[in-house]
Amino acid sequence: MSHEGETNGGRDGEADAARGRAGRAEARVHAVFNRQPDLHRFVIQDKASLADHIDRASLTGELFITQITLYPRRGTKQYDEIYADIARAITQAVAELPEAMIWLRGRTFVRALH
Repeated sequence: MSHEGETNGGRDGEADAARGRAGRAEARVHAVFNRQPDLHRFVIQDKASLADHIDRASLTGELFITQITLYPRRGTKQYDEIYADIARAITQAVAELPEAMIWLRGRTFVRALH
């Protein structure tokens, strides 16, 4: 509502709904840390920000998961399972909120220690 009882055409409700969807989308990505106790960090990048030694022409997709840090590191199977979990979370977040693609790009996600 604006001042003096006038409405703003429902924009506050729309903005609240968008913030709620954004919060849920981000929570999906952060929830990977709860499911994967050995995961400490990962980065989401677009093609342009990938390292120079990577052949970008052979890649499909818009977002790429890089710099996954695991401790303790238990091998390829563990890495593959965690990578798949991160990828699912990102896919679900973008499906729920397509504009999440924008705010995910270039983000580093790190486990919070309390």
